Amino acid sequence: MKTVVIVFLVASVCIQSATPSKLNIRKKRAWIVDFLTMEEEHTGPFPYKLGDLNIEKKVIEEYSIHGQGIDKDPKGILSVNRNGSVYVHGKVDYEEYRKLRITLSKKHTIVAVDIDILDVNDHTPVFNRDVYEMAVDESTPQGKPLVRVLATDNDQPGTANAQFTLRIASVSPSASSADFFIQQRKGEQTGTISFKGYLDYEEAQNYTILVEAKDHGEKMQLSSTSTVILNLIDKHDHPSEFIRKTKDASDSSVLKMMKQVGVMARMESGPMLDANKLAMCLSEETADITALKPALYSPPLHFQLSGDVQGKWRLQSNYGTSVKLIKERGVHAGDHQLTLKISDSRGQHSVQTLSLRVCDCEVSANCKDPEKKRNVTAMAVIILSIPVLLGILWMVYCQISAKNSGKRQMLLVEESKQFFSPDCTETC
Repeated sequence: MKTVVIVFLVASVCIQSATPSKLNIRKKRAWIVDFLTMEEEHTGPFPYKLGDLNIEKKVIEEYSIHGQGIDKDPKGILSVNRNGSVYVHGKVDYEEYRKLRITLSKKHTIVAVDIDILDVNDHTPVFNRDVYEMAVDESTPQGKPLVRVLATDNDQPGTANAQFTLRIASVSPSASSADFFIQQRKGEQTGTISFKGYLDYEEAQNYTILVEAKDHGEKMQLSSTSTVILNLIDKHDHPSEFIRKTKDASDSSVLKMMKQVGVMARMESGPMLDANKLAMCLSEETADITALKPALYSPPLHFQLSGDVQGKWRLQSNYGTSVKLIKERGVHAGDHQLTLKISDSRGQHSVQTLSLRVCDCEVSANCKDPEKKRNVTAMAVIILSIPVLLGILWMVYCQISAKNSGKRQMLLVEESKQFFSPDCTETC
C-alpha cells in the first residue's frame, strides 16, 4: 500500500512539471544596454539627433525595434536608423512621460535603451489664493504672525525649477510706523507675514501687500504674485468705549464719531454706482462704469451683470473701481435698463440699476444729450414767443394811448365851455 502511494505522488509531480502554467513559463527579460537623456518641450527644429546607441551595428540590423516613442505612445516621437543614431521628431511633456524605453528584440532575446526625460522650467509658482484678506487689531504686538501664504510649483520635485522664494514686493500705502516682512523656511512652500514697529489706525485703515513667488530656474526664472489685504481695527471701536467717549467728548469729537458712523452705514449698504444714468452712441462699443468712493470699501470691487444680457451686454473685466461695459451687436438704439451687482472682498454688496440710452448719433446729434435737446426746444419756444409778446404789448399800448387821447379831448371841451360861458360880460 505504501508503494502505491509513493508511485502516485511521483507521478503527480511529473505531470505538474510537464504541464505549462503561468508560474512555470519564464518571462522574457529586457536587459538595459544603454541610457540617453532628452529635454522636455524642446523647441526644435525637428528632427534633431539625440545621440548614438552603444550597440553593435549587427544587433541593430538583425533585431526588430519597438517601444515608446516609436510604435507606442507617444508614437512617432523617436526613430532609430541602421547606424544606431536616435532622432527626435517632436516634443515630450515631462509631466506625462518621465522615461521612454526602446526595445530591440530577436526571438527570446530582448535588449532595451532607456531615455530619461529632463524637466525644464515650464511651470510658474502659483499661490493657492489670489487674494488673502483678514482683520488685524492695531494693538497687535510686533513679530506676531498675521497671515500665512502658500504657493506650489509643478516642476520636477527636488530641482531648482520647483524651488521658489517668497518676498514682499510692495506695501501700499507705505507705512512709516510698521515694517512688514515675510519668513519662509528653506524648502518650504509657505511663508508667514509679520511686522516690526507698531500699527496705527490713524495712519492707515488698511494695507495692501503684494507677495511674489519666484522660482530658482537656471535658464529662466518664473514668478507670480498674490495680494494680501490687512484691514486694521481701531482698538477704541468697542461699544463701551464708544458710549463713554460720546458722553465725555467735546462737540468736535462727537461730530468726528458721527462722521465715522455715517461712513460705516454707507459701507453696510455696499458699493454704489457713481452715475446710474449713461448715454452712448450706437456706433460706440464701450462705456465706463465707475463706483462711487471706492476707498470706503475693501478692494478689489467685483462687478456682475444679471438679467437678459446674453448677446447684448458684457463686462470687459469684472474687477476694479471702474470697468468697461461692452455693447454687443444685438443692441439697438433706445433706452435700456441694466442690473449690476457690485461687491467688495468683504462681501458687502449692492444691486444697482443703470439706465442707459443708446442713440443713433448720425440721425440726431442731440439724442445722446437730452438736457441739450430740452434746452434747444426751450430756446425755440422763447424765440417764437417774442413776436406774440410784442403784439400783445403793442395792443396794450394802443389801448392806453386811445384812453389818454379821449381824456385830452374831454378836457378841451370843458375848457371851451368855460371860455364861451354867457355869464362872462366879455371874453374870458
